[in-house]
Amino acid sequence: MHSRFSDILRLLALMVLTALATAFLTVRLSARGSSVEVPVLTGMDLKQVKHTLLQKGLEMAISGEDFSETYPAGCVIGQQPSANSRLKRGRRVKLTLSRGSEVITMPSLRELTQPDAEFLVRQMDLDLVSSAQTPAGAPKRTVLAQDPPPGQKVVRGSPVRILVSDGPAQSTIVMPDVAGSTARGALEQLRSMNLKISEVTYEATTLYSGGVVISQDPPGGFRVTPGEEVKLKAALWTSAGMARYATFNYTVAPGPARRLRVVIVDEGGSREITNDIEEGGSILRLSAKVQGEAVAQFFVGGTLAEERKL
Repeated sequence: MHSRFSDILRLLALMVLTALATAFLTVRLSARGSSVEVPVLTGMDLKQVKHTLLQKGLEMAISGEDFSETYPAGCVIGQQPSANSRLKRGRRVKLTLSRGSEVITMPSLRELTQPDAEFLVRQMDLDLVSSAQTPAGAPKRTVLAQDPPPGQKVVRGSPVRILVSDGPAQSTIVMPDVAGSTARGALEQLRSMNLKISEVTYEATTLYSGGVVISQDPPGGFRVTPGEEVKLKAALWTSAGMARYATFNYTVAPGPARRLRVVIVDEGGSREITNDIEEGGSILRLSAKVQGEAVAQFFVGGTLAEERKL
C-alpha cells in the first residue's frame, strides 16, 4: 500500500514538472517569435539604417554625435542595443552618429569675401577669433591672409584669424592754414581741394575784422583725405549796423530733390530760415530781417555749398 502511494506521488510530481517545462518552453518560443535580431548598423548612413530596420520591424532614434577618425560624418558609430542582440518588433534602436574627423585640413580663405570666409569657418566648426583690415589693391572686404595657413592640419574648434582688404589706400593732402583769410576766400580754397565744409560759425571778437576766419578744424598742416569734413570759425561783425530786410534768390542745382538748409549770420547771431526738401533746378526767393553786416549760408545735403554776403 505504501509503495503504491509513493508511485502515485512520483507520477504526480513528474506530471507537474512536465507541465511547468511545457509552459516555460511555450513562453520562450512565444517571446522569441515576437522579437528579432538587431542588425549591425555601424558604418551605415541614415538612409541605409532606415531601410535595414524597416525590414526587421524596428525603429530608430538618434541619441547623440561624436567625432570619429574611422567613419565619415552622418554614419553610425554606435548603437544600443548592440548588434546580434534581440529586440521586440516596434522598439527603437538608439544610434550615435559620426561628426567626422576631429582633425581637419584648414581650407583656403584667401580671395573669399569676408562673409563667405566667416560662413566657411563656422561650417567647419572652427572659431574666427579676430579679423583685421588694411589698405590693399584687392576689393574691399576680400580676405588677404589667414592663420592657420591653407593645408595645415587643425583640430575642430581651433582659432582662426584673417586679414581683410579695406580697399585701395586713399591719397592724402595737407590741410591749408586759412586762419586770417576771409570766410568766402577760405571756402573757395577748400572746395577747390575737394574738402567738405560742414560748418562755419561766427563769434564776436575785437582781434579780427568781421568775416575773417579765426580758427579751423582740422588745423592747418594736418594731412586729410579728399572729401573730409572741415569746420571754420570766423569773426562776427561788430559795427552795430541798422536793422534791414534782405531779399535774395537761390537756385538749387539740377538733379534729384535734396534737403536745403539756409542760415542767416549777422551781428545779432545766427538763425535758420528754411530747412526743407527742394526739387533740383528750382529757384527759391527768400527774405530775412538782418542786423548790420550779414551773410546767408546755403547747406545742401548737409554740406555748405555757398556763403553769400547780403
